[in-house]
Amino acid sequence: MRHSATLLLSLSLLLAACGSREAAQPPAAANASARHADAPGIDWFSGDVDAAFTAARAQHKPVFLYWGAVWCPPCQQIKATVFSRPDFIAKTKLFIPVYLDGDDPGAQKAAEQFRVTGYPTLLVLNEQREELMRISSGMDLSQYATVLDLSLGDIHPASTLLAAAAGGQSLSETECRQLAYTAWGLEEIDATAYGAQSQRLAAAAMQCPAAQSVERARLQFVAAAFAADAEAEALKTGAAPSAALRQQVARVHALLADPAAAAANADAIAYLGESFFRAVKATDAPAPAAFYQRFAAAMEAVAARPEFVAADHLAALGNRLQAAKIINGRIEPTDATQARARVDAALAGKQSAYVRSGIINAVLPIFELLGQNEEAYRIVQGELAKTQTPYYYKADLADLAEQLGRNDEALEWSRQAYAESRGVATRFQWGRLYLTMLLRLRPDDTASIRSVGIQVLQELAGEDRIYRRARQRLGQLDHELRAWSAAAAPSRGPVLRALRQQLQGTCTKIPANEPARASCDAFLAGTA
Repeated sequence: MRHSATLLLSLSLLLAACGSREAAQPPAAANASARHADAPGIDWFSGDVDAAFTAARAQHKPVFLYWGAVWCPPCQQIKATVFSRPDFIAKTKLFIPVYLDGDDPGAQKAAEQFRVTGYPTLLVLNEQREELMRISSGMDLSQYATVLDLSLGDIHPASTLLAAAAGGQSLSETECRQLAYTAWGLEEIDATAYGAQSQRLAAAAMQCPAAQSVERARLQFVAAAFAADAEAEALKTGAAPSAALRQQVARVHALLADPAAAAANADAIAYLGESFFRAVKATDAPAPAAFYQRFAAAMEAVAARPEFVAADHLAALGNRLQAAKIINGRIEPTDATQARARVDAALAGKQSAYVRSGIINAVLPIFELLGQNEEAYRIVQGELAKTQTPYYYKADLADLAEQLGRNDEALEWSRQAYAESRGVATRFQWGRLYLTMLLRLRPDDTASIRSVGIQVLQELAGEDRIYRRARQRLGQLDHELRAWSAAAAPSRGPVLRALRQQLQGTCTKIPANEPARASCDAFLAGTA
């Protein structure tokens, strides 16, 4: 399910999650605050991104850049719980705040510069467009304004500072906090570099002042997650974790000894996902059962802290259930009953629409872990009349129906989701989901696959659309179509040729030196 990224925050899932953009921006709005009325307290900059950096240089202010989408539940949660806080609103006055929606003209091209893919992403950049920090979601609400403070001083870009610390440079308290509160899990790096990133983060933790135990722990948690994801494929096959990864497991186990202290780093602990839990299960020091007990206690501490919002409480519950399922091999009946009671209580509460969407997003993976997708299906159906973006939930209903074995129903939900979706990037994303489902569930319906495929590729027939998020999905679609064709190449080859021909009409309009051109030309190359 798409919602697995909400609580099962392994790095591979995080990096696949959401959206981005760059310099070519939409026309300046007369009043950006009015344009972005869903986050009304912040005085959003009215012009495009280039103008924002011009203003930043003139006013000697950093740029605070929010990247999101109207349909994205974590984005809605950020708007409802962080962007509405007086302390955060006050802090943004010291920045040039820019609100970017992933469906704005030029959005995907903008993402190439800012290296963002997932919704939401919060960036702080200096006047030269250098990224100073990437801010995590899921933090203690009081931390957001404090973290923004870090970027107001004379600081270096986080990546530069990390390299220096990994090379042995001692960190000041401010530098340590900057690195600790940078959302490294949202940095898009190749999976082959996960091991090296783990080593850099672990080395940086050792360069922090000894008194900064919270910050050192944050870096260690994320380092451990990168180390586990570096060995993800081997761990899936039952291979033993490396000696370095076993050391990371032992280190995390020690950091979890004080549940209350660990809970302060809930967003960093959330990076420990499936791969890490597989490593725990294959490690004998600490014993897997002992590790689980500490992890469970830390997640319970998170769920009890009022500084976190309801969706984060539920995410902690989901993290604990996932750990139990992988490390212990099962979720105890009493834990399942208690988890369901918490979910029911959260769903029964009265919330604003944006808070509600975050809760729904958090409970769906819990239902999946509990094997209760039929109940999840019923609940999502009930949300359709309550949301302004029902196509988002219809994509969930399609996923759930497929898992429940109701393929025709799944395809109809997916068709509706695509038909109703709005925004150029969103339509390509939802269209690709529908086309992929057709490939899986009706592989012999070549006429429908050809027709839908051409329509989906037409979504890219506009300026600056084949960048970052869309470009990644185009590459995934290429792989899926080739695999589909390989199963019955003679009958399916003509469909591939038709789809490639459709996109080539768009490719020829893209300058040869643009990143989008190479991705466009590569689509189904060799099938024409």
